[in-house]
Amino acid sequence: MLGNLLKRALAPQANTYQGSGGWANSMGQVGRFGDGGNWAGSLVNEDSTLGVPALWRGVTLISDAIAGLPLHAYRDTTLITPTPNLLLRPNPPETRIETISTMVSTLLVHGNYVAVLGDATSNGYPDNMYPVHPDRVSAQRVNGRIVYKVDNTEYDQSEIFHIKFYARPGDIFGRGVLSTQRQSLSTQIALQEYAAKYFDTGVTPSGVLKSSNPDLNQEEAELLKASWMRTYGRKSREPAVLNATTEFQVLSDNAQESQLIESRTFHLTEAANMLGLPGVYLGAPNSSRTYSNIEQENLQLVRWTLAPIANRIEQTFSDYIPRGQVARFNFDGLLRADTLTRYQAHQIALQNGFMTVDEVRQHEYRDPLDNPEDQPEVIGVM
Repeated sequence: MLGNLLKRALAPQANTYQGSGGWANSMGQVGRFGDGGNWAGSLVNEDSTLGVPALWRGVTLISDAIAGLPLHAYRDTTLITPTPNLLLRPNPPETRIETISTMVSTLLVHGNYVAVLGDATSNGYPDNMYPVHPDRVSAQRVNGRIVYKVDNTEYDQSEIFHIKFYARPGDIFGRGVLSTQRQSLSTQIALQEYAAKYFDTGVTPSGVLKSSNPDLNQEEAELLKASWMRTYGRKSREPAVLNATTEFQVLSDNAQESQLIESRTFHLTEAANMLGLPGVYLGAPNSSRTYSNIEQENLQLVRWTLAPIANRIEQTFSDYIPRGQVARFNFDGLLRADTLTRYQAHQIALQNGFMTVDEVRQHEYRDPLDNPEDQPEVIGVM
């Protein structure tokens, strides 16, 4: 213990310098005010995060995949018809797909989805809800209940539809990638900015103007540079004409040497890990894809990426539909096998007598046969 204290006492202390928008210290660490602090120095918010192509693709892939799934109410295994309005169109005039897609993307980025529930209908349950951005919401526990505050209006927990992502014990709000992955997001955003500058003007000087004139002062050097940039700057391809005392030396720079390509490739894998996606869906390296394993990849996507998020949504919706009913997404469309595999499975089911022809036709979205006697004979059925 004493040794550690002495080491801390003897360790050089960093001098911190603050500006209007951020800070830097003598150890090379930098950060900006208002973003929780990060060493890369890039501003991390919702817009800058979604401005990274890999993160944009990952968030939209997950949110649209879940939003495209049918959502129904069930009592045990029985489908409830008609579907409750809250599941059919949660936030009119948006379509259900638009609402669920926004719900999932907000969960991923912010860790919370909050909406004010509409008035209860004749069955005692709401038919709709009105989403609000998580940044507008605060909450606290009062006498054992959670009281939410949206802008300046307070709501009891019974009036709020709230789904939270990863949370620690006792947390009212969940945590998304913005709060948990700030350092990594900052490096990806910084790399994005670096790449943009690289292809704009480059990140190193294009060359050096050398003068052998020993009497050249600072003002004359500035004039020489300004004259050069005015004549040969930007996209000019005119040949340069120099006198005997002036020389232009080109500084070579390429993306390979600056490891720009390798860094951007690595961040594809990092983005996939942040969102819990198989790397192949973002084009990450070392991820092979063949026809034979696509179905297994889709199964892994559903099982480890989509289903955990969908389960959170299902359980929250289930609290606001009649007692005894549960909300469930139907993943059959995503897990649907290719035509040959399905037909082979149907043949086995028919031959063993645990499915009828009409049940098979229903799986293939075909109408039942008008006359059951017209059903074809299945070879192998005893």
